[in-house]
Amino acid sequence: MKKVLVLVFAACMFFACQTKDSYVSDFTQFIEEVEAGADGYSDKDWEKADAKFQQLSGDIYQKFADELTSEEKLEIAKYQTIYSALRGKAGLKNFGESLKEAAKKAQDALEENKD
Repeated sequence: MKKVLVLVFAACMFFACQTKDSYVSDFTQFIEEVEAGADGYSDKDWEKADAKFQQLSGDIYQKFADELTSEEKLEIAKYQTIYSALRGKAGLKNFGESLKEAAKKAQDALEENKD
């Protein structure tokens, strides 16, 4: 529990000191990191990424929305689209793996019944 509180506090401090330019830069870096690692993300990795994405596209975006240029808003919208596509791809991959696992269990059960 202490670790969670420390992380929340650190995140609050980090985001409190942010400027509009650092926000756009942070969002860019976040998307680049997710693009680079998405294929190897575990469920826990996605939970962390989802939380950060919610911060970047929610509360923090609202904080700077009035200061962002049209180009920056388009850039943020592009990042949101990229993240959604990566997340959707991961969801389909997990769904496909679940289907394979279910098919294997069904096959094993059928083979047991033959014996």
